[in-house]
Amino acid sequence: MNRTRLASIAAVAALALIVLWALLSGAPAKSGTQTGNELPLTLTGKTLDGQRYDLAAYRGRPVVINFFASWCPSCAREAADLTAFAKAHPEVAFVGVDIQDKLAKGREWVMRYGVPFPVVFDREGTIASQYGVIGIPATFFLDGNGVERAHIVGPATRSGFEEKLQTAM
Repeated sequence: MNRTRLASIAAVAALALIVLWALLSGAPAKSGTQTGNELPLTLTGKTLDGQRYDLAAYRGRPVVINFFASWCPSCAREAADLTAFAKAHPEVAFVGVDIQDKLAKGREWVMRYGVPFPVVFDREGTIASQYGVIGIPATFFLDGNGVERAHIVGPATRSGFEEKLQTAM
């Protein structure tokens, strides 16, 4: 194996351990912020296709934010359910955040899974850090005022997404 491949495997293994630790320890997905915090969350940036994105444009609607990366096996496991979930809820605003990835790989991901919502490119992980993301995939459910009502750390199923969405409606 070459060094690049070994480094990739080590990075995925480290990420898996972080997610496992978070799930088993009950650690919150966001440091310093509790679910239901009355401060609205923000998210701005450029999408994978170069468009400007601002979460504030969706004020008044529930929002689902999914943090992922093309190199993340757990993200791939939930991709089909997340896509079906998004298509079943046109009343909800969805946005993906592709973190610490390559732009071309993020675009390939969107095409491969037929992602029906905008995806913000977060090359350095700055947005993920602002949300306190400690492992991916991570999904946040905001109410119409931009207040977090629930989150999931780790891969989820469509029924898991549905359950959490109810807290934001």
